[in-house]
Amino acid sequence: MLLTVVLSVAGCSGGRDAAPPAADSAVERAAPRLSAIPTLPKVGPVAIDSGPPVRLDRTAQGGRVVMLPDSGDQINALQPPVLTTRNGRRLAFRGAAVTNDSAYFVGEVMLPLVPDDLPLEGTLVTSYCRSGEKLCRTARRVVRFTP
Repeated sequence: MLLTVVLSVAGCSGGRDAAPPAADSAVERAAPRLSAIPTLPKVGPVAIDSGPPVRLDRTAQGGRVVMLPDSGDQINALQPPVLTTRNGRRLAFRGAAVTNDSAYFVGEVMLPLVPDDLPLEGTLVTSYCRSGEKLCRTARRVVRFTP
């Protein structure tokens, strides 16, 4: 009986050292291994982008926050800039006009304010494309405006 057990165990483990079937070998050669994927070169430290500057224009009715993008930069109208205040309010910027495809604001992009809105502090999130770029970037920063 002991001899039967030894022979059956030896028969089960005999195929482990054999080469894999030809179909499995072809699939393995066709699929790249993770280590074969090239890595991107390191280009140095990444600068944090805080987005286009903003300014507060005061008026008798309160004021407005105006975005000041560089010449050629475009503010994304499909994801307009949003200022989330410390108390959780979300204030969306708006523009007077948009491009023909409704993708970008044309002209001034601003957020109207009433006197009760000041002082104003929160996180401003802006999606914009720099001049010559075809892919918009998202910038996030804290802004503070005092009366």
